[in-house]
Amino acid sequence: MASKVAQLGYPNPVSDSASGGPDEEDDVDDISMVFEDEDDPVDYETTCPARGERHIKLYVEFAQLVEDMERRGEGRDPFPPKPLRVLPETTDFCIDRSYCYHREYMTNNTGQTESTLALGGQQQMLQICSVRLSKYKSESYPIAIYGIFAVRDDLEPLRNYVFNRSRDNPVPIHQDVFALPLCSPCRGMYVLDHALLEVDLWKLQSAYVEINVWTCFDEMMTGWIHSDHCLLDMDYIFMRGSIEAVIQVFKTTDDPHPVRFSAFRRCFDFGINLFEGKCVENGLVFQHIVAVKAKEKLVIRLELNNSHFEWDFQDGAVGASNYPDVDSIFNQFHVRVFFAPKKGPDWMPSRYHDWLERCRTRNKGSTGLLK
Repeated sequence: MASKVAQLGYPNPVSDSASGGPDEEDDVDDISMVFEDEDDPVDYETTCPARGERHIKLYVEFAQLVEDMERRGEGRDPFPPKPLRVLPETTDFCIDRSYCYHREYMTNNTGQTESTLALGGQQQMLQICSVRLSKYKSESYPIAIYGIFAVRDDLEPLRNYVFNRSRDNPVPIHQDVFALPLCSPCRGMYVLDHALLEVDLWKLQSAYVEINVWTCFDEMMTGWIHSDHCLLDMDYIFMRGSIEAVIQVFKTTDDPHPVRFSAFRRCFDFGINLFEGKCVENGLVFQHIVAVKAKEKLVIRLELNNSHFEWDFQDGAVGASNYPDVDSIFNQFHVRVFFAPKKGPDWMPSRYHDWLERCRTRNKGSTGLLK
């Protein structure tokens, strides 16, 4: 009988069924020997929790819900929330010291990814639009939430934060269905096949969650992350032919009214919350990085005193093509957007290929292992 990890669809790059000739098998043996004495973040004494069975049960229920909707002629609009796969703390590959997700995403490294990294041209990118607490079972409200919510992607599998609050700066929550105030990632998120979500929110959830592209491009998806204490809903979208856009908003006058800035794409009705609060000081109010389709219009919306004001930007155009015609607003806020501001290679090898190369390099530099 297949292992629980295999039943969940984990590819095993070092299995007997992997393609490759005798030389590749030798490489795998070399790599296994190299890592025998390596320090590793995985605790091999822990047992794999029953998260695999839970995910399968939830996904079966999700598939049945979609089938019932189609049978009733309701279609998939809106698409029901999809259960995301919460990974077990330890997998068979961890125990075998092979290519487990801890190695793939370098989970022992808690550093932040470099903000200067980027891929050139049009790429497959991930945009997280919102994260909501949809159900909380343990305690009565209000509660204070702090911790991290980060993405580890294909470009560099280190943390790219979309939520990061310390214990001294928690978020108070007073009711269910509360949207966490997300921060800007330090760069765009590039996803060829799948990405890892690292969730560590006090009293709510502590887990690694894998999300897959499949064929769901340019379609808003809602996935929920389950635990014994809560449900987190995440709205996200994978986009083909996308580039990174850097949004900057400056305040030029003293007028500390509450404001809200959001980013919209013309072909979608959802918005990404960029900033909400009072602009107390002049200068840069915020900088936020989003993924947009190349040559597509990006709309920055300001909500102030129950009124809406918009700036339109487009890749390839200089400045805003549309802006508020109210002098008090135009003179109070300066909005600018930079499309694909960083240069980078158009292609990069897979993480597994990179891991093999690192292992081979380490093996060649070692003595007394293999001759």
